[in-house]
Amino acid sequence: MSIMNIIEQYASLSKAGRWGEALPVIQEIIERSPQIDTSWFNYGVCLDELERHQEAADAFIRAHELNVTDSGIHYRVFRSLYLAEDFAQLREFGDYICQTFPEERELIFSSDEYVALRGRDEFRQLEEQYANK
Repeated sequence: MSIMNIIEQYASLSKAGRWGEALPVIQEIIERSPQIDTSWFNYGVCLDELERHQEAADAFIRAHELNVTDSGIHYRVFRSLYLAEDFAQLREFGDYICQTFPEERELIFSSDEYVALRGRDEFRQLEEQYANK
């Protein structure tokens, strides 16, 4: 199957929410071209939809390594680590984002999505360190 056909197959499966079927397709896409950040991002989305959040975070981190400036990737790394309850790595990644991309701080600290994090020491430490800078 050509790369375009397999990409179309993944797009069709993901659009239909058929994540279990989409997973091996996106894995094949990555095997063919592991240097493409979008493929790693899509792999992470697929894993997140399957509630495999730690694996999703790992895929999004790989996408980030290939494209460090994409704020959408940053969001997905942070979100997946949160859903995986990997608070140590979330703190580490949050610290990196706050240092490197200060324009994203407000998105982290004001998001309603992370209300539950506000009670965690790791998040409070980040907020105290960066929220008012």
